[in-house]
Amino acid sequence: MRNLSCSSAIAVLALALTACQQSTPQVVEKVVEKVVVQTAVVEVEKLVQVTPTPEPVGEKIVILGVEGSLPTFDPLNASDSRVDTASINIYNALRQNIPGTTDVENELATGYVMSDDGLSYTFTLRPGVKFHDGTELDSADVVYTVERMLALKTGYYSSLKPLTGATAIDPLTVKLQLDSVFPALPSALVRLYIVNSDLVKANEEANDYGQKWLQNHDAGSGPYKLDSFEPEQQWSVVKFPDYFKGWEGAHVDKAIVRIIKEESTRRLALANAEIDWATITSADNFVAIKELSGVTSYVNQTINQFYFAMFTQNKYLQDVRIRKALALAYDYKGDVELARLGFAQIAQGAFPPSILCHDNTAAVSNQDLAKAKELMAEAGYPNGGFEFDMVYQGTNAQEVQAFQIMQASAAELGITVNPLPAEWSAKVKLYSSPSTAPGLGTIWIFPSYADPDQFLGRLGLTSAFGNYNFAYYSNEAFDKVVTEARSELNPEKRCAMYKESQRIWMEDQPYINGVVGQSLAASRDYVKGYIWTPSHAFTQNLYLMSVEDKYN
Repeated sequence: MRNLSCSSAIAVLALALTACQQSTPQVVEKVVEKVVVQTAVVEVEKLVQVTPTPEPVGEKIVILGVEGSLPTFDPLNASDSRVDTASINIYNALRQNIPGTTDVENELATGYVMSDDGLSYTFTLRPGVKFHDGTELDSADVVYTVERMLALKTGYYSSLKPLTGATAIDPLTVKLQLDSVFPALPSALVRLYIVNSDLVKANEEANDYGQKWLQNHDAGSGPYKLDSFEPEQQWSVVKFPDYFKGWEGAHVDKAIVRIIKEESTRRLALANAEIDWATITSADNFVAIKELSGVTSYVNQTINQFYFAMFTQNKYLQDVRIRKALALAYDYKGDVELARLGFAQIAQGAFPPSILCHDNTAAVSNQDLAKAKELMAEAGYPNGGFEFDMVYQGTNAQEVQAFQIMQASAAELGITVNPLPAEWSAKVKLYSSPSTAPGLGTIWIFPSYADPDQFLGRLGLTSAFGNYNFAYYSNEAFDKVVTEARSELNPEKRCAMYKESQRIWMEDQPYINGVVGQSLAASRDYVKGYIWTPSHAFTQNLYLMSVEDKYN
């Protein structure tokens, strides 16, 4: 139904190239960049269009300034918020978050039925959904998307490991199979973006499932289609007229996302109306931006929690009393008030209170130096007298200040904490083996969906050694209850299990529960419709935004 004949495809391509030559010449440059494909680094030579499509008269354009360039447009990597910003605008998922909430509703699906044993979910698909090339989405595209994820085992695969396959029942019905009960599946599908299977297959190379091609192309059905991409500079998307949700009301016709790494430069660009919206990471800059005229500032509560991992195999940190002493020594109020200028909340337990099954009886993290010193004495180190390294992101002002606060707090116990600044990839490499793991390390959890397992499973299971379990924490009782909770279909029993696992967590103190973050952003006053959605942290949903007053 979708396949063009070879001669037809060549004819269409020739006409398209002729049209380009008759209107605006396209400037093309050859770019060689290093791309990480699973664990190998390869050099990929590719052609990148660097001249964006000319702006039609009356086109409504929003220009965003962000800190980092996305590494790929492949939606399988949407666990990375930079990729998720492109993906949520270019693609659709079976189910998606209701904007501004952690609740989930049908998107490409119109409904689903879970089997009695909980090991399969059968989805009915929305008819008439078109991909950007005009072909219609059907169950074969869902099957291929799942098979592609299972074959590549990268990106969002880590959030959907119980998913083992998909079967097309008919063109608008698809069954997803699991190897274990996974009650969170309907919520976890929000970043499994469905690709145009025929288009990706046509661009596969050496069984790569289109990874190379999708680095700078799109195969989506979302409200916008990829228009241009200049690596490390900017990328843009334009309105897809046949989007199934329609274009009633105010929307942007085009979005340009500019990579402006220096926050002071982003702030100046926003002040001069060179950009319309900007992401802000520094509380200092945010306070300064709030004073600008013609600018709206945004503070949004997240479900992202900040921790200090304590390497439990360390000679000293293997003693829970020393771990608890460090947790009681840390100056949480100083962290919130000095490092973050009030734009955070002190953590209460293992994960944020807004997450399902949170134990509201858990203690809010607090400083108690007297109790901390008692515990040090009980452990046989009344005067401290030992040291270890702490790894943190040295280019992030808040993490630098968090390190300084920890260093000063630990010094109150006679413990020396040495600085080990590193970027995320280097930090992950250090924690990939217990032989290189430092005593302390910072880690944020940005959940891909609002579920306790996104925190407890990632940080606490023995099976997560070498991954996000930086503490190398291992407790058989904890492993058992978290694993059982993952597959418990009864909501009340499931919550009881997760509350028990939180109790064990608090007793064992493998991590210092730091703060729950807040998201900061700013825009010109004429930008409307920007909404923060907790499960899509630091992602901009362009379909909701408008800039009508920019053109009045």
